[in-house]
Amino acid sequence: MNPFDWKIADGALEGHRPHVFPLVLGVDAAGTVEAAGPDVKKFRPGDRVVGQFLHDPVGIGTYAERTSVPEAIGIVRAPESIPFAEAAALPTAGMTALAGLDSLGLSRGQSLVIVGASGGVGSFATQMASARGLRVTAVARASSAARLRAFGAEEIVDPTATDVLGALKRAHPDGADGLLDAMSDRSGLERFATVVRPGSMVVSTTFAADVASLARYGIHGVNLNMVPDAVLMDRLLGEVLSHGLKVPLERRVSLAEAPTALEELKAGRGRGKTVVEPHR
Repeated sequence: MNPFDWKIADGALEGHRPHVFPLVLGVDAAGTVEAAGPDVKKFRPGDRVVGQFLHDPVGIGTYAERTSVPEAIGIVRAPESIPFAEAAALPTAGMTALAGLDSLGLSRGQSLVIVGASGGVGSFATQMASARGLRVTAVARASSAARLRAFGAEEIVDPTATDVLGALKRAHPDGADGLLDAMSDRSGLERFATVVRPGSMVVSTTFAADVASLARYGIHGVNLNMVPDAVLMDRLLGEVLSHGLKVPLERRVSLAEAPTALEELKAGRGRGKTVVEPHR
């Protein structure tokens, strides 16, 4: 499950892409190919696959026992060593985190502030950044502190228990080298942008960066438009296999439980990743 799922239900792609109804939500999945069309070259029945399954028309989603999908999107073979539930939790959040770090372009020893670090994108980004030798400050509630420290965060700032901006500026008196924000709206992101030094980059995964406004302060703002493809998905699997990337799988739900879980995700009460298991 991803925040993008409820955004689709709320009409985020209305007028931009064709839809079919009833709308079946879900863009990420992992499973076994049961059948392949005569022109399919990449996959065969029996193959384990994982990836982001979003395609036109929107509404043929992955909250289902079976789904159909064209082969020419961000789907790859899934390694036998990664269980399906963990694999299904990887694609959108993991590829977003990886693309965000690519955009930031930080080097070993530099500092990175991650806002929304306890969610799927933030959890993956914390691990990837730490593996790259970055000094990570995670903005997240204290209840996620132990997990984020295990993921490599050097410092945790709880926004509900402290002056978050003051704490971040004390941690980075000369300004952080970069900011990855996976949670804030426009006003929130501009507040967090005050903790980075001029000339640095701020990446928003929620399209909250006012690029022109940030430029007035000498900050490069980027609204990340992650385009899933097989190359990026394979790189993400490489992070799991080579660098020990852990999937923050917090919850498994049945199809019947999915609507409630989606409402909780929309309300901001989700931590880590939730996976729908149709036969649960």
